[in-house]
Amino acid sequence: MQKIEWDLEFIKEMYQKYEGTNEANIQQNVVVNLLKMLGYDSSDFSYEHSKQFKDGRSDIAVKVKKDSYLYVEVKESNNKLDGRAHSQLIKYIDGSHEWGLLTNGRKYILINEKIKGIALDKVVFNIDIFNKKDTELIKYLRRENLFDVPITNYFKEIAQFKAIKYPNGGSSWNNYKSTLYNFFKYYSANLKRYRELSLIRVEEFEDFLQHEMEMKNNKNSGRKIVSIDTFDNKYSHIRSFFHTLNIKSNGFDEEKVQLIRRMNLKEEIVESNELLTEENIELILNFYSNRRDAIRNKALILLCLSFGLERSTILSLTINSIKKNKLIIGNRELVIPKKLQEILEVLKEQHKLNKVKDDCLFYTKYNNDYNLNYS
Repeated sequence: MQKIEWDLEFIKEMYQKYEGTNEANIQQNVVVNLLKMLGYDSSDFSYEHSKQFKDGRSDIAVKVKKDSYLYVEVKESNNKLDGRAHSQLIKYIDGSHEWGLLTNGRKYILINEKIKGIALDKVVFNIDIFNKKDTELIKYLRRENLFDVPITNYFKEIAQFKAIKYPNGGSSWNNYKSTLYNFFKYYSANLKRYRELSLIRVEEFEDFLQHEMEMKNNKNSGRKIVSIDTFDNKYSHIRSFFHTLNIKSNGFDEEKVQLIRRMNLKEEIVESNELLTEENIELILNFYSNRRDAIRNKALILLCLSFGLERSTILSLTINSIKKNKLIIGNRELVIPKKLQEILEVLKEQHKLNKVKDDCLFYTKYNNDYNLNYS
């Protein structure tokens, strides 16, 4: 097989040249060239391949091994590649194989039929070749990484985790995605092959965290990563990943205090002046002063500004979540800025005066009765 030099700029130029033309032009001038650059042998390309299909024909079936195919469905450049197109490609794969690629020449959506869920849950990558951040993921479409090694399986597992725990995405998913993507990029780059998830050891995750800390701490700008809080978040992400996929983890059930001790992490003290100046706080809070539920709203805005708490976390807070100058959330203890301390104390007094039945910190009034705030 002749090796084709990698040249993404050429692919972009071909797309721009044939953008707006028919599907055949996109297929032959853009998609086929990219597939060859990704290490697939054009002599193994079957066009309008129907052997494996009960209904319909895939545009390109790339034979990788005797019984392994990558099915490619090509659409016109203005096609939005919606759920219908996903379902079409999945029907072509029909459980016989595993991988499919849906594309309009600009976007490349890698689909794995084995992922449990609806059609959109089966997306592993959605790559726009004009998006710089996306282009670093293209290497996982290579024949070597998809079929031979095959390290792209790590990202299939991440997609399965998302389908189960965060099917609708959201900010929580973005936090998990960041940790999981960064870890498996690091892990696969070092190991250079796929390894069963159950064989991944907690020490290898520690190595990743140490590597991240060193990389970020060596930069001249930005906050140094040495805190228990940073470790706690990332460790929770990877543990949840293993737990959700029912993978028997190799050491991830070890007590966090032992890991913290080994990594020589320190508790991070956050002072109010590191978050907002007194002047800025007053400017924000003055807006609420003469409005209904002023104290409640001031507490909400300061919790968001100080700690970046999500809606679900804020709604779960109770009176007992406040211990002197600290906010207790699970195993985390967050130092409360002075201004927020004062407002929370007033909110607690209102809680008593209103004789709220629940110990929730935030509540609503309905039919002259105070209840847990679901709004």
